[in-house]
Amino acid sequence: MPGFVRRPFSALIVFCSLACVSLPAGANSVKVSGTAYQGNESNALSVTAGIFSTFSAAPDGPSYLGVGTAGVPLTLFFRVLPWSGPDNAQVNIGSKFTDILQGEGILFTGTFTVPMSAISKGTFTGPVSMSGQLAAFQDLTLGQGSVTPGPLMANLLFNGTGMATLQLNDVGGGQFVVQFATVNFNGRGSLTVVPEPGSLFLLSTGLAGFGTMCWRRILFRSPA
Repeated sequence: MPGFVRRPFSALIVFCSLACVSLPAGANSVKVSGTAYQGNESNALSVTAGIFSTFSAAPDGPSYLGVGTAGVPLTLFFRVLPWSGPDNAQVNIGSKFTDILQGEGILFTGTFTVPMSAISKGTFTGPVSMSGQLAAFQDLTLGQGSVTPGPLMANLLFNGTGMATLQLNDVGGGQFVVQFATVNFNGRGSLTVVPEPGSLFLLSTGLAGFGTMCWRRILFRSPA
């Protein structure tokens, strides 16, 4: 009898473990909001999407974003990139934290017709579209002054719209340089959070224990 019980019990543990390890990461539709800026050799983004929130900044980027003429449509494309490291990134995924943020960043696109009055004022605000992708990875040396990428923790794909405030530099003759841009944006995205191996192990052992209890009840149930 003991051998008869042990074989189904072992098989149940293997089945539960394999089932949990093969569980896919859940992707949820989430609202996305944030801000970003670029220009003057700087680059930063701040994004909130469900349990995912991040801030990334670095003193690195283009010195300006474009050149235009008053009254003539100007199309701008600029991508704000994520940065990693203890001094550059903060990523919170629920109660978990990391400082490794990668991905394609956020692409902003907009077409503006800037009047002469805006050039004199030095700023112009107009609508933009945006799309982005950000991925957070576990830092295996978190808190040690360096970054060592580990497993993927979360991936966010999103798109939407925003309002961009452009800082203009008058260069004369009705021409200007877009020196800097700040964007406030909103949209929707797909957030995928990857379960930790430890959580999967706890789930698999819990299921195995539950299955064992049920098996014993069936096996040792008194006959009617």
